[in-house]
Amino acid sequence: MNSIIMMVISFVITAITIPLFGRLAYRYNIVDKPDGELKPHERITPYLGGISIFLAVISTTPFDLITKLSLTLLVLTGLIDDVRTLSPRVRLVIEFAVSIMLTLKYIGLSFIAPLYVVGIVALINAVNMMDGMDGVCASVSLISAAGLIFTATSNYDKLLLFTLIGALFGYLLYNFPPARIFMGDAGSYLIGGILSIGILSSARRGDHMVVSAIIFVSIFLFDFLAGILRRILNGRSPFNGDRDHMYDKIQSKFKDNRKTLFAMIGIQLIIFLVGYVSKQSLIFSTISTIAVTIIYILVGIVLKILKYNK
Repeated sequence: MNSIIMMVISFVITAITIPLFGRLAYRYNIVDKPDGELKPHERITPYLGGISIFLAVISTTPFDLITKLSLTLLVLTGLIDDVRTLSPRVRLVIEFAVSIMLTLKYIGLSFIAPLYVVGIVALINAVNMMDGMDGVCASVSLISAAGLIFTATSNYDKLLLFTLIGALFGYLLYNFPPARIFMGDAGSYLIGGILSIGILSSARRGDHMVVSAIIFVSIFLFDFLAGILRRILNGRSPFNGDRDHMYDKIQSKFKDNRKTLFAMIGIQLIIFLVGYVSKQSLIFSTISTIAVTIIYILVGIVLKILKYNK
């Protein structure tokens, strides 16, 4: 019950403060300007939606030094990048520092810890890459967070995920297409950090639980890895952005942002169901892993995910 109350409070805080941060963003020119290529939206749109999400989450969860410090570092990194653009090297150094802190807290020193460190950095950047179309990142993240509640170990981690869900619902009031505000890198880094905490928390409950947790966020990792592979196969730098992400491919078929959003939500709900089944036992997690792999192969083939649209 306490988690539900905090989720509602988080929703209210986000819904009330986003217009304030939006005006602040306009005043100080912290905005995203269309360029017709990587930024095809129709009008200048303010950032700082992510700061509102951060404020809601940080104020509705108890103090935990490592967690709050890690999330604050990620948000500040994203905010600076939104305002004046940070070097990729600096961003990576901070992401790895945060990842190491969180991994040591949840996993400790073990032979598998480096995998979690790299995985968290990948997830943070994957969530950031998903934030390229109105409503998509928030909706997909919301469903992922809901799944991770079933696998997380501690009540604190569950509460963190509940408050993220509330904040994302509040944010979607303004980010549903056509968006009136963007979360910016500050928001996507924050979400990536919280989802990473959900995975690390799940790792304490056994192998099949962490498999389930990874399935819940797998849509981010699929799009991230497909993007890197697509660029390499087509002779481009894996670090250069493009407009051929999963949601871009779907949008090129529907020619409508809302239909694209609903399609992404539909795919993520199917993944959610597979992840939910997988948490029942190790056998179910093995079957679910095969199932989700087949789903992504089919999605990749249908969308021609490794090719560039002409």
